[in-house]
Amino acid sequence: MRARTTLIIPLAALAAALVACGDSGPSKATFTTKADASCAVGNAAISAATKPTNAPQVATAAGATVSAVDGQVAMLRAMKMPGGKDKAQIEAIIAAIGEVSAPTKSLQDAAAKTDDAGMGRAAVDMQAKADAAATAAQAYGLTQCGTGLKPAVAGLFDGTKSVVKATYVTKAEAACRDMNRKAAALTQPGTSLSSLSRFVDAYLPIVTKFVADFKAIPVPPGDEATIGEIVKAIEAGLPKMKEVGAAAKANNAKLVGALFEELDVNDTAINAKLDAYGLKVCGTNGGF
Repeated sequence: MRARTTLIIPLAALAAALVACGDSGPSKATFTTKADASCAVGNAAISAATKPTNAPQVATAAGATVSAVDGQVAMLRAMKMPGGKDKAQIEAIIAAIGEVSAPTKSLQDAAAKTDDAGMGRAAVDMQAKADAAATAAQAYGLTQCGTGLKPAVAGLFDGTKSVVKATYVTKAEAACRDMNRKAAALTQPGTSLSSLSRFVDAYLPIVTKFVADFKAIPVPPGDEATIGEIVKAIEAGLPKMKEVGAAAKANNAKLVGALFEELDVNDTAINAKLDAYGLKVCGTNGGF
């Protein structure tokens, strides 16, 4: 019995070692080289696509990107991977690459419906997912899978941004023209503070509606901070205008003058922001 037991123990150890060797798979260097070569093809196809200039083109480009991303994921999952911790890392990278597909498909669907708000949200989500995949892949040493996907989708993101911005400018300028037209139709204030008070009372609802309409326009992806600063500057003028009306009602000419000086500074800042964004109808050529 002792001899048999002694024989079984080495055989079990040998079997375990053989299983471990069989499970190890290719080396990390071999895997990354082969994987990157395959992913490069899909990335090149995405990068070579013409940057979309309208919603139908965005839908087409997004659809092609979804196919390329899904193809990369399927290819990577079919490859033999290194074992151990490397396998876990690779599986996490594959999952991160796969997550780029869903928002890109949402972008395709939104573009097909010319849904600017949906396009903007999906493009931002797509870019964030591509960034995350690139970070994970780069950390592992991949140069095309995940890592190369980020610059590949950049053209689609930029094209989507341009398409949404074109609509944004059109709608924003229409809102500005409407505000200017209504303001011009008001009885303009004369030299008396009472006439100024009446004008402010009539003007404030017009500007307040404009701000609401302006904020409701879908913002181009990536321009959220810029538009936010414009809205913030416009909204900052509303309380001051109310103060002007109150000072006029109180027959306080000195305060009215001081408040108008503050409004002029704010309006100059607003115009600069609007002009820089391409909204001159709202800026120096408009009512602010």
